[in-house]
Amino acid sequence: MKLLREPLLHFAIGGAALFVAYAWLNNSDAATERTEIRINDGHIRWITETWSGQWRREPSREELRDLVAELVKEELLAREARALGLDEDDTIIRRRLAQKMAFLIDDTARIAEPKEDDLRHFYEAHQEKFHREMRVSFVHAFFSSSKRSDPAADARGLLAKSGQLGQTEIVDQGDQSLLASAFENSSENEIAAQFGVAFAEAIAALPTDEWKGPIESAYGLHLVRVSKVVPASVRSFAEARAEVLEQWREEQRRAYEARYFAELLEKYDIVADSGIEPIAGPLAQLMEGPR
Repeated sequence: MKLLREPLLHFAIGGAALFVAYAWLNNSDAATERTEIRINDGHIRWITETWSGQWRREPSREELRDLVAELVKEELLAREARALGLDEDDTIIRRRLAQKMAFLIDDTARIAEPKEDDLRHFYEAHQEKFHREMRVSFVHAFFSSSKRSDPAADARGLLAKSGQLGQTEIVDQGDQSLLASAFENSSENEIAAQFGVAFAEAIAALPTDEWKGPIESAYGLHLVRVSKVVPASVRSFAEARAEVLEQWREEQRRAYEARYFAELLEKYDIVADSGIEPIAGPLAQLMEGPR
């Protein structure tokens, strides 16, 4: 009983009680400290637009509630996965993050509108980008090697008497095909897509208002009469202005991206094992002019 009345004991018990209380309060605070997951209007717009794009309608209130629940569940699992390091060395996650970063770079590349002189200088320096292809108008008579024993001879025979026949008569004496018999204002690339490159090149060299041939295509032989040729040229600045602006903006975006990657390279040391550089070369050089 005498011991219980000792002030020193009372002091020790009080100190221990304070220590326990402090520890309990701090543990309680730590236990209740939670990482916040905030769902905002942007999330709602995103999941609504994603749903609407897939189903061509707005989600109902119940569907939207389920979508929000899935979003929260996904965020919880994603945070736990990152806490466990499951995102490390994952190709899909790395590529997706890199893609999102690329989108962010594009969004933050605030390119000011150019002055008219800027566009004109760009146009003058890159006129090859604003080239107008040569265009040709022509009719043809088709001679099929699968329907004729000697289509070349038949074509030459018809060509010999073409001066006495009208255009329709000549075309009608050819064979039927799925190809149109007349083409108006077609570019060399368009003709090549239909008949083949060699045929398109031959057409481009023909004189106008004369039947010529036979000219071989991917389908057979043809007699051809060119009626009009519009030579290749460079579009005027006024004609090409919209495309000049688009290409100027793309060049500025690429320049911004190149500067951004150059700054990134200043922040990181890229180190390769001894067996890598003989294959890929200096790694820093691979980053020059990223696309």
